[in-house]
Amino acid sequence: MTSMPPLPLPDQLEHPVRYLFTDVDDTLTWEGRLPPATFSALDRLQQAGIDVIPVTGACAGWCDCIVRTWPVTAVIGENGAFWMQRDEQGQIQRHYRQSSEERSRNFGLLQQLQTELAQQHDFARPTDDQPYRETDIAFDIGQQWQASTEQQYTLLNLLQQAGVQARLSSIHINAWLGDYDKASSARAWLAQEALRTGFAISDNEVAFIGDSGNDAAMFEQFNNTVGVANIHRFLDSLPQPPRFITTRNGGYGFVELAERLLQNN
Repeated sequence: MTSMPPLPLPDQLEHPVRYLFTDVDDTLTWEGRLPPATFSALDRLQQAGIDVIPVTGACAGWCDCIVRTWPVTAVIGENGAFWMQRDEQGQIQRHYRQSSEERSRNFGLLQQLQTELAQQHDFARPTDDQPYRETDIAFDIGQQWQASTEQQYTLLNLLQQAGVQARLSSIHINAWLGDYDKASSARAWLAQEALRTGFAISDNEVAFIGDSGNDAAMFEQFNNTVGVANIHRFLDSLPQPPRFITTRNGGYGFVELAERLLQNN
């Protein structure tokens, strides 16, 4: 992998892609909405035999809605805590990275931490979707209100000092207890998929597209990585930038990548 600045997205990728992991907020969406062209691109990718797997910090409730109603193969949620996928009978199954006992214990500790931070700092505001989360806590920094850059990094540091994993996205700061992240769960999902199908999966067949620091582990993990144009403000803080970058923001940038993949397949 390269540490050079991202290259413009080429007209054609080197290898056909079978599995596309994608962030959701500000990667599939833009300005809080899912563009119709983006949903259409998801549908066209599915029809072309390209599996799309959102990998998101979004809550379990939102992930359940996505996997039931969008043209996607599976959803990895709450920064890798679980994935949801239909089984052969069409029923949604949840696969967790931790046991129920671990999840219950950790979630209790996290809720206590969130309450303490909210009481001590007026900018430590829980997200509106917190009631629908199962494994992590999330703070709103750009969805219902806009936290300053200083407030964002103060809160991020406070969480890290408390001994939890914390990631900054374009709209939230997510925090959890556990040694998993988006990338390790994406790898675990690929291993399960290879076992299910009986076919090995090459890294050349896998791509990822994202938009923020919350996607850093994915940019480090895979070779075929793409940032949508709005990732520019995070590039200086990423240990490994994406390999390519689109010309358009959010879901419109996702459509650019989808067009390339559809041409290759």
